[in-house]
Order: sequence, then C-alpha cells, then structure tokens
Amino acid sequence: MSDLSKWSISHKIAFYFSFLFLGLNFFPFPLEFLGGLMTMLWSFVVDFFGKIVFGIPEVTVRPNGSGDTTWNWLQQLAIVSFSTIGSIVWYVLARNRPNHEKLAFWFKIWLRYFLAATMFSYGLVKIFPLQFGNITTYRLFERLGEMSPMGLLWTFMAYSKGYQFFGGLMEVIGGGLLIFRRTTTLGAVMSASIMLNVFMMNVFYDVPVKIFSFTLLLMCVYLLAADAKRLWLFFVANKPTQSAEEIKVFEGRKWYKYGRIVLKTIFLGIVGVMGFYENFTTAKDIDAPKSLIYGPYKVERFERNNTVSETDTLRLQEVFIDRRGAYDMLYVTNDDGLRKRANFTLDSVKHILRMTDYAAPITDTTQYTFTYSQPDAETLMLQGKIKSDSIRVAMKKMKHRNFILTSRGFHWINEVPYNK
Repeated sequence: MSDLSKWSISHKIAFYFSFLFLGLNFFPFPLEFLGGLMTMLWSFVVDFFGKIVFGIPEVTVRPNGSGDTTWNWLQQLAIVSFSTIGSIVWYVLARNRPNHEKLAFWFKIWLRYFLAATMFSYGLVKIFPLQFGNITTYRLFERLGEMSPMGLLWTFMAYSKGYQFFGGLMEVIGGGLLIFRRTTTLGAVMSASIMLNVFMMNVFYDVPVKIFSFTLLLMCVYLLAADAKRLWLFFVANKPTQSAEEIKVFEGRKWYKYGRIVLKTIFLGIVGVMGFYENFTTAKDIDAPKSLIYGPYKVERFERNNTVSETDTLRLQEVFIDRRGAYDMLYVTNDDGLRKRANFTLDSVKHILRMTDYAAPITDTTQYTFTYSQPDAETLMLQGKIKSDSIRVAMKKMKHRNFILTSRGFHWINEVPYNK
C-alpha cells in the first residue's frame, strides 16, 4: 500500500474509531507498570458516567474475577463515547491529511503483539491444564440441575485433558503466527475463529468474560480488514489476487532489521518461554500428594454456638475437600440451597485448616481457622469460628462410587452408542 494513497472519509473515521476504541481498551500494554494509575483514572471516569448517565451515586463493585460488572459496562460506555467524539474531532483536525499509513502500521504491530500475548496466556493454561482443572468429587456428587451454566461448561472442559490441550495448542499456534508479519493474516483468521467460539460460549453459558472476548474478536477483525478484499477473492469468488502491499518503514536500515529480531526474541522469551515455565511449575501441584482428609463427606452432626438445629439454614450437610487442577478447594452444601466454595491451606503438623472465601473481593483477606482431627480414616472432626459463631462439625466419608463419567474412558470401537 503506497504511503501516498488517499484515504476516504469512511476509511479515516473507521481508523480513528478503531484506534481510540481498541487503544483505550488495552492500554497500557506493554507498559504494565502504569496499570495501577490507569485503574485509578478509569475508576474516576466510571463513577462520573454512572452518576451522570444512570444516577448511580457510586459503583461499589470494582473489577474482580468477573469482567462483566457494572463497572466494566460503564467503562465500555465511556470508551465508546470518547472514541466517537474523538473520531469526529480527529477528522476535523486532520481533514487535509491524505492518510495515516505510518500510524496504522505501528498500531497494527501493537495489536498483533497484544493479541499474541493474550492467546499465549490463555493457551498455556489449557495445555497444562490449569484453567479448567479436573472434575472434582463435588462435581461428581452434585446434581446436574444444581450446576450454573458456567459450572456446566467448566465441567465439560475439565472432563477431557486432551481436549483442553488441543484447544490451548490452537490458541498458542494462532498467537505465534501473529508475531510474524508474513503469517499475520493466517494467525488473525485462526485467532478470529477461536475467539468467535470463545465469545459464543461466554454468551450462551453466562461466563463473565463477554466484554473482553468480544473486544479480542474485534481486534482480529481489524487485523483482517486490510485483507478483506483479497480473502474474498481467494476464498469466495475463486479468483486470483495479488500479494499484500505494505508501507516501508526504515527500509534498508540495519538497526531496524536486527532490532526487530531482538525484540521478537525478547517477546517470545517473556511470553512464550517464561509463560511455559510458570505454567509448567504451577502444574506440578496437580499431582502433589494429598492428605488423608481429602474426600467427600456427609455431615453427621453440626453445631453452631453449641446448639444442634435441624432447621438451621446454615447447617452443613455435605463437605467436599478436593483439588481442582493445581488448586485446593473446599465445598460445602445443604438442601436449603447453600453452595459455598472456599480456598484452603492445610497445616498437617498442627492439624489446622485455614479457609478464605473464594468469592470474596481481593481486598478481603479474612481467614477462617479450624482445627481438625481424624478418629479414624473415615471420620473427620472440624472445630473453629465463622465470624462470631462457634462451629463444630462431625462427618463421615461417603462411600466410593464408580461414576460412569470417570470410568467409561475412550473407545475406538463402539458397536452401539453408549449414551446414558
């Protein structure tokens, strides 16, 4: 593409909006040290938009494990507003400029590397597998109707480490292709296909990463936009097409040629090699030895403040102490709808179990400490406090069950469908 080409008005407006919208969404990459400052600035903007547009005095729930909070949606409203106004102002100020080829060139590189880093990140946690983990005893004993849509999706993915590996490998390959200029289009096509599927799963299984996955999909679409005509001619019209033309930046400069190689190497070292090592190291905990207290339990006696009450809606009826992937999890349930998950650490020497609420905000570091004892291999006793309440629990391990889901396995030959 010649740097003397004249852009149309629609081309300019589309570029301005894309630059501002995607830039505001993903800045400060790669300047991660500015992340805290950007969060503070966005908090001010989000509170302002919430108050002015919807009359919300303050948005109290800040970004957390969910990426689809009120805060996030207000942020998107602000970004769309800024991008729209900014595009109009930018067009007026640059109306006599024929194009922005050089800026578009560098912007495309920034998008490629951000998308590549993200694809590597999401791919590696599936390869090992850490994102979905394994099916826990809690899931095996849980009724299907008690699962959330997201829980059902996570269970589906957790069943097969092979499928997790395949999905993660495709994401890593797509990200790897984006790093190199000649394979960018192929990487963008592959990444767009993956992200479309991810976005649809997030929508239809109510996974709270809908905004982020959709913006990643838009990023793929932007990278493909310049090749839209060529792709149409080749794949749809069945006609020949020419190779892509690109603006030449620092053509013939040795420092630029070798600098690109150095930067690509550093990027692959940080995102690829270090990411691989971190996930590999974390994955070692998946097969770490488990204490004898792990297992599914039926509560035989539950006391709160030295009182036993069958009508206490907070009483525990089932307790599952398990490991999901590389992370220890404790689940408690009862027939009144209690479904609570907690992280825990175990001191097997002092017989102490320390729990933290899995769903608690990041700023909430409250720990609930219990002492435990095992009169025999099948019995577990817990004693401690939850807030101001003293809790005592006596429970028995549930009998081992040979679940079809975990025992059926894979078969090349199926004389009849085994669909139960």
